Amino acid sequence: MVVCHCNAVNDRAIRAEIAAGALDVDALAERCGAGGGCGQCHPVIEAILATVPGVPVAVRLAVA
Repeated sequence: MVVCHCNAVNDRAIRAEIAAGALDVDALAERCGAGGGCGQCHPVIEAILATVPGVPVAVRLAVA
């Protein structure tokens, strides 16, 4: 599904960047553009971050 409509970034691209080391919205915006536009997708990106295995617990707690 498209998560960031400003930059046409889907959830698969976001998950791939998280797996490659992007652990917050700013890092994702730099790597794939997600969250780098209007910001309305930030809650969805944060929800994805909170559910991805391998994201450090401190990061998951910070976005929860």
